[in-house]
Amino acid sequence: MASVIADHPPQELAAELAGLLRVDWRSVWPGVPDGEAGRDEWCTGFGWRPLWSQSGLWVRTPQGGRLHLAASPGPGRPVTRASYDVWKAAAGGASDGEVVLAAGLDRYAAHLARMTAALGAPGWEGAWDRPDFPEPPAPGRWGDADERRELRAPYRLAQWRYPHPLAPVIVLALDCRDTGYAAGGTITLTFHGPPDPNPMGGPGWLL
Repeated sequence: MASVIADHPPQELAAELAGLLRVDWRSVWPGVPDGEAGRDEWCTGFGWRPLWSQSGLWVRTPQGGRLHLAASPGPGRPVTRASYDVWKAAAGGASDGEVVLAAGLDRYAAHLARMTAALGAPGWEGAWDRPDFPEPPAPGRWGDADERRELRAPYRLAQWRYPHPLAPVIVLALDCRDTGYAAGGTITLTFHGPPDPNPMGGPGWLL
């Protein structure tokens, strides 16, 4: 039987989006300062409360959401993206795959409508099998076209890009997998920044 892990309604997504749009992302991308005191002061400047470190830093937003600031391992590494899980469900068995996908598509449509009302129409929106699927904002994030088609991931995606080089690339993505250990679905709102020029894990490190 499928189980819902997170299910934030569109109005909560709208509140988180509004908060993230107010962030000075140019101050985020260089990375979290070393040391607990510096980290705490840095987070306070954005209204965030630090939670724990894992491939970057997890923080609590003023709206109550849990945000992951992704970075390569090691102190002071550049932040390459900030992600918020809007909806997440785990499939209890192979027979749950279609149920999870249907629920994910329904919620994705509702969240996309709310984001479109706030940001305007995305520059690109569609499914994993479209030949014009956009290049990922950061190398290695979704793999090449053949891998995306094999995994069908992301299953649906909407992307907003802006001309300023340090402005985040905003993405709403639905991932759905109906087989294997990670079977289930996730809808994620992500603000992508510039890629880490020298990731500590080397070329294979997937941020």
